[in-house]
Amino acid sequence: MSDSETLAKKPRVPWWMWMILVLCMAPGLSFPWVLQMADHADALARGLIWFYPCYVLCSGFLAWQCYGRRTYMTWIVLALLVISHACFYYLAFVLLGQALSQI
Repeated sequence: MSDSETLAKKPRVPWWMWMILVLCMAPGLSFPWVLQMADHADALARGLIWFYPCYVLCSGFLAWQCYGRRTYMTWIVLALLVISHACFYYLAFVLLGQALSQI
């Protein structure tokens, strides 16, 4: 089987899935604002804050790669990404906000 036949059989990602991917990755754009709060955080929180944008990009890429061949895996990766956004916002705005208020 030639490369062109292999590429022809790969399903294309529809426009609505692109929109879902972008919307699920969009909260990762808050990184510069959260980085300002990281100066007063402990080492673990700083590490998670620096790792977060890389995680968002990798999750979006993996969800895009899985679509069409392993569609359930795409939805699982996106669900984990949304849950991680909620956890990251809790870490950044609640826990770090409490640490800043005690200073």
